[in-house]
Amino acid sequence: MSTRTPGRAVRIAAPLLALGLLAGCSEQPAQEASDIVADAQAQDYEADRAESARVRAAYRDLPQPVAGVVLVSGNRGSLTPGEVVAFGQSGTATDVRLSYDGEDAAFAALCRGEIDVVDSSRTVSEAELEACRRVGLDLVQFQVASDAVVVATKNESDVGGDCLSTDQVREVYRAGSPVTRWSQLGGGFDDVPLHVAGPDPENNAFSFFGQYVLDAPEPSLTNLRSDYKAFDTDQGSRLFVVGRDRDELLAAQLRDRTRRRDLAKAELETQWQVVNDARAEVEEASAEVEKGIRDQRPLATQRADQERKDRAWEALGLAQARMRELEARKRELTAVWERSVQARERLQRARGNVAYFRFSYYELFEEQLRPFEVTLPPGEGTDGERSCIFPSQQTITSGEYPLARRLLLTTTVRSLERPEVQEFLLHYLDNAEDQATRARLVSVPAADVATQRAWVTGREDPVLVTLDPAPVLTSDGEVTTLQPAR
Repeated sequence: MSTRTPGRAVRIAAPLLALGLLAGCSEQPAQEASDIVADAQAQDYEADRAESARVRAAYRDLPQPVAGVVLVSGNRGSLTPGEVVAFGQSGTATDVRLSYDGEDAAFAALCRGEIDVVDSSRTVSEAELEACRRVGLDLVQFQVASDAVVVATKNESDVGGDCLSTDQVREVYRAGSPVTRWSQLGGGFDDVPLHVAGPDPENNAFSFFGQYVLDAPEPSLTNLRSDYKAFDTDQGSRLFVVGRDRDELLAAQLRDRTRRRDLAKAELETQWQVVNDARAEVEEASAEVEKGIRDQRPLATQRADQERKDRAWEALGLAQARMRELEARKRELTAVWERSVQARERLQRARGNVAYFRFSYYELFEEQLRPFEVTLPPGEGTDGERSCIFPSQQTITSGEYPLARRLLLTTTVRSLERPEVQEFLLHYLDNAEDQATRARLVSVPAADVATQRAWVTGREDPVLVTLDPAPVLTSDGEVTTLQPAR
């Protein structure tokens, strides 16, 4: 049970200040200065004793848990509902009761000793932690999975930058955003059109993005810019960004199709000359026939003139037939060429297209998508520096990546000593990886799970939640103090 008091640092400073003042006053007797310090220390000691007694009394007055029952509260949208069902089907005699009171109400209830576990995607606040400590409750935090959204353009394309701040992401997507070109974001982005897309409200990523990026408690399409293209599948958003494979194939064939179209055009122009020459021969042969009749040439000569005319007409017919074939071929090759041109134009227009995806979907198509690194704005835990974080399993699990959330279970040392809570947490940790995979979340590394199991079983002392940066587990099972994004 913790007996730390919020005002202790101030009271300790009082005698030290008094001692400093006395040391600078040579006319005041040393004995009097010593007495003042001793009195201040005595007052501080008595205050500590009183605060400790008050905390112990508050701890004793906490509601007593019901044997065999574990109370869990928090938000919807986590792995916990599925785990509660699976735990109940495991043959346990423990009754886990889950309510959806919201994170704020759940942490308040935890610090009143009314529930055992808070299911949340944020850490406890300073005020909530102090509320727990005032009644002697120390907190322990477990991580069962992570989730993140990735903002991406087409791979092998470039809009002039690789890193966006969370403010820039918000500006790109928010309702009423005036940003229509990447250059409007500043920071050296290229002057190319910017078009945005993403999932529709039925996709879990939509609510995640709305809450964590747009600060919308209940996200809807009204929170997004009016030209936001909402797709009912992740594939739709991906194709909006990268284009279709057929377009890639057609665009790749443009050079060859241009060559073939130009060749057909040249052949047609040549054939036109052949037709004109044949037509001229028909006219000349016809004139000779008519002249032979007028001049009453010998019959043999007239027959020869007629045969020449017949041959000319036949040659003209063949030339015209060939020309029609070449015209049809040119039309066909021109249509094919135009499809390649249009495909290339669609791919070029997609250069500035951007969409967001759940990290698990991005991983499936990372060879097609180019994710932005993300940084917090200056002043939000960045010491004025841009800290561009690439989305990866490690940076998402640790909470370094700003567009990530960690699925957390927060309990008290008091509840953690209960066998019922231990049984539930062990079952949850043992099944967390499978549940995360089914839910398309980022699972916690095995080393992290092993460390957290040791906290539950008592093989290792748990890391208590403090007001310092929240403790998190690294991939090798060590504890570090990276501050989570949310």
